[in-house]
This record gives sequence, C-alpha cells and structure tokens, in this order.
Amino acid sequence: MDQKKVNRWLVLLAGFTFNFCLSGTSAFSIFVKPMMLATGWEQGAIALSYTIYNIVLCIFGIVIGVIGPKLKARNLMYIGSALFALGWIITGFSTEVWMMQLGFGVVTGMGGGCLYNFSVTNTSKWFPDKKGFVSGLLLGGAAIGPVFCAPVATAVLGKAGVNYAYIIMGIIYAVLMFAVGWMVQVPAPDYKPEGYNPVVTAATNTSAKDYTWKEMMKTSTFYMLYLLFIFACTPSLMMLGAVASIGQDQAAMTPAMASLAVSLLAVFNFLGRLFFGSVSDKLGRYNTLLIALGVDLGAVLLLSKMTSPVMFMVVMCVVGACGGALLVMFPPITSDSFGVKNSGLNYSIMFSAYSISALLGPQLAAYYKRTQGTYTMAFTWAGILMGVAIVILLIVMGKRKKSVN
Repeated sequence: MDQKKVNRWLVLLAGFTFNFCLSGTSAFSIFVKPMMLATGWEQGAIALSYTIYNIVLCIFGIVIGVIGPKLKARNLMYIGSALFALGWIITGFSTEVWMMQLGFGVVTGMGGGCLYNFSVTNTSKWFPDKKGFVSGLLLGGAAIGPVFCAPVATAVLGKAGVNYAYIIMGIIYAVLMFAVGWMVQVPAPDYKPEGYNPVVTAATNTSAKDYTWKEMMKTSTFYMLYLLFIFACTPSLMMLGAVASIGQDQAAMTPAMASLAVSLLAVFNFLGRLFFGSVSDKLGRYNTLLIALGVDLGAVLLLSKMTSPVMFMVVMCVVGACGGALLVMFPPITSDSFGVKNSGLNYSIMFSAYSISALLGPQLAAYYKRTQGTYTMAFTWAGILMGVAIVILLIVMGKRKKSVN
C-alpha cells in the first residue's frame, strides 16, 4: 500500500474513538447499586467484575502484543470491538453473578486488551513528529469519555432498567467502534511523514535499536522506568479515586459540589493530557515528566491542607491535569527508549505497571480512611512515592544524557 495515500488523521480518529468507548467502563460504579437492587447480589461480588476486567485487560494486552502483529490490524480492531460490546450485552442477560463476572470481567476485558495498547502504539507510529500530542489526544479520549458516557448510562438506566441498560450501552459501543474500524492501518517500518527530519538531542534521543521484549527486560532502564511508572501513578490514582470522599470529609463539600469536583477532575485530566503531550514534543518526554511530577507533588501536599471547598477544587484541578500527564508520557517514552518496531508488546508489558498502580492507589486511600478515619497518611504516602519517582526520573535522565554525549 502507498503510505502517502493513507490519511493518518483518520487513523488518529479511530484510535481516539476506541479509547473513548473503552473509558465507558469507568462509569461502572453507576450500575452497581441498580444491579444490587435488581438482583440481590452483594456489592463486593458485583464490584469484582470491574477488578477482573482490569486484570484481563492487562494480561490480554500482553497476549495481543505477541499475536497481534500476525493479524490484520482491522481484523484485530473488529475482534476487539465485538468482544468489548459482547461483554456488556452478556452482562445484561446475566441471571447469576458469575455470568456478570464472565461477561463484563473476562469478555469485555479481552476486547479492551485487543484495542487499548494496539490503538495507542500503532497510531503513534504514524506520528513520529507528534508523538506526545498524539499520545495526549488518544489517552485524553479515555479521560474525557466518562464525562459523556456517565450521563448517557444514567439516562438509559432511568428509562430501560439496569439489564437493558447494559445491552443498549453494548450496542452503542459496537456501532461507534465498528464505524471507525476500517480507518486503521499499520505504517511501514521505515515510515516518516514528509518533511520529518529529527535532530537528536538529550531531550529527544530515540533508541536506534529495536529491542525485543526479552532484550528490553534485560536492561536496567526498563526496571527503573517500570518502578517510575508505579511510583508516579499510584499517588495520582490514590487521590483521583477518592477525591469526592476527601472533599466531603476535609473541605465540607456537599454531595453536589463533590459531584462537580469529579466532573472538573475529568475535564482537567483531559486538558492535562493534551497540554503536556504537546509540550513534550518541544521539551522532550523526560523534561516534561519532571515538570509534571514536580508540580503534582506540590499540588498534592497543598491539597492536604485545603479546607475551603473552592480552593480544594482549584488545587484538585492542578492535580488532575498533572496526573493526566503521567500516563501520557509512557507510550512515547517506551518507544523512544526501546525502539518503535516492537513498541506494541513492549508497552503492553510496561503498562502492567499502571495496572499495579490502579490496584494499589485506591486501596491505600481506602485502608487509611477505614483504619484511621482520615486521609492524612494517604497524603503522606503520596508525597513519599512522588519524591521517590522524581529521584528515579533524575537518574534515568542522567543515564540518557551520558548516552548522547
């Protein structure tokens, strides 16, 4: 295929749509109470479906990283779209809790595993000149999705009931994703957009070698980046997941204000992904990540002292924007460090660090709230982890600077 005839912006639109739809799972909490009332199932058993989804998403993402290159990109996207939508529909027909765990947890998770990492890494290959911007836009779709998906899901719940709501949402996602699947193309290994002639500096240095996943995992850089991913993202996920509860406890926010805070957080998380992603194309990934981490650390420590609802929301928006930057930086950092050719599988492995953060962060916040009645120690741990992340980042940056010089 003539690569010049492929509209890479359509590939980007498809990737954005996939991530937008996948973020619909973030509205899962809206379905929990109605499902409990409709079925009598325990909250923990229902919530386990979402935990299973995240685990399967991570594991299947790695599997697809191995077998994905052997499949046609469009076919992979169609398979993933079908599985993702089917999982929602199976959940709607569930008469036992294990059916819900199988449908939403396993089947939807398999679909997400097919779509998420591949859509991010493949789309980024079309934009070597705008890696940060593209990563920010793609992952921004995942951040802003709940702002639209949650109200739609709530409206459908009110009109159709919880079982039909799952089915209808599954159909909506299927229509959206199948509508853009034809846009997906894989660029040639040597693809470069016209006029793109990168200049290598310490900030923009990209590995000339394409590491396999085995070679990547033999490097100290991989383990440092993996730990950096965990230490950087765990505090943000700790704060982001509990922001409504923290605001009500600490700043005496009303439920309506807490709901507004959650919506603002999603919006600023989206804006942060776009902003920092674009900035990284100018300043470099590591410099941008250092700025985001530094500002995030200061904002989290400041947030722990906020008792005014208005000031709490202002500082929380800064935390949300910087938290968005953290996830955006790692797809291009992975391809910059270990090459573009195997970036799909390599990032799938790297992304498992985020899955660890997603499990640790909310649990730490919940643990200290449950055992101590406040989030004070959660803020303390957030500061410590971010401080360690900054130290690791500075070490990695020092190694990269030496490799260029």
